[in-house]
Amino acid sequence: MANLNNITGALLIDATATFLNGAGLGVQEDKNLVIPKTYKEKVNNRLEDVPYVSAQSWRRWLRDTANKENNWNPSELRAIGEGSEKGSTNKIATELNPIEFPEDDLFGYMKAGKGNEESVQRTSPFKSSILKGIKNMRTANNIDEAFVHLKEGTPLPYSTKFYSTHLEGFFNLEFYRLGMYDNLGSKQELSSELVEKHADKLNKFDLGGKFARYELRNAEENRKNNAAGLLKGLAYLRGGAKQAAFGADVSPKVLILAGLESANPIFNNLFIGTGERPILNIDLLLELSNDYKEKLATPIYVGFRKGYLQNESEVNERLKEGFVLASPIEIVNQFTKNHLTNG
Repeated sequence: MANLNNITGALLIDATATFLNGAGLGVQEDKNLVIPKTYKEKVNNRLEDVPYVSAQSWRRWLRDTANKENNWNPSELRAIGEGSEKGSTNKIATELNPIEFPEDDLFGYMKAGKGNEESVQRTSPFKSSILKGIKNMRTANNIDEAFVHLKEGTPLPYSTKFYSTHLEGFFNLEFYRLGMYDNLGSKQELSSELVEKHADKLNKFDLGGKFARYELRNAEENRKNNAAGLLKGLAYLRGGAKQAAFGADVSPKVLILAGLESANPIFNNLFIGTGERPILNIDLLLELSNDYKEKLATPIYVGFRKGYLQNESEVNERLKEGFVLASPIEIVNQFTKNHLTNG
């Protein structure tokens, strides 16, 4: 079987009557209208508003959920550089420490140095798409009219546009990069301070010239623990704007996972919206399983909530061999036990 270098997957969220990611206020309105993020897509020769959640937004949900579910210390964003002591937010950065903060190992960071100051940058091993409404199952022009009732005077009206859809997204975790950091000239993943502080935890590999690779001495254990924690965060995902007014459970109703040797985020556009409930495109999933059989490092895990998929019985019948079927949380548990457990 292929080497487990990447963990790739897809998720589908039930976003019925929700407002999960705002785009600010509407323009040229008689009163305040708060609008969600949408983009235009041509469907049947007409432009349609597609509700979506930005990658930045749902990655923040994932970071926060993973930190809480695993009792990780969060790598907080803070102002840095000149003027930061006065509250300036001209530059911001996290702890920039992937050795002590799993969040930095998984999601990366950047700090641009000024003058002789050292710059550090780690591109995110976790790559993700936006979450977008699937075709034929999205309405983006529902408006909730409300009022703020003052102690004295006329109530102030405001409106909120919300949507009903099912949000799909895909992702890829560069599993092999966790616990491994390259310092390549101007591209430094570890600061000199961290290298010195954690010298007893790191193995150094000379890449020629001033180029060096640092790897945690417990890299395999660290890699598995951080990846397992990320998947747990996905399974229990929570977050989103306006939860008090448009509460929503954003934990995935469908979650698909597989280990791959290559970094291909293959599980995209897997859902069809031609019925009352979402349909999993089984033919496409079987085609992907066959096309990437030489690259697959694990079986394909398909987690779904009972009663959510319109073609659930067909999924159970046609994917019973060569796939692992369970609930979204259970497939994470099984994937972790089978592929991310040390010893």
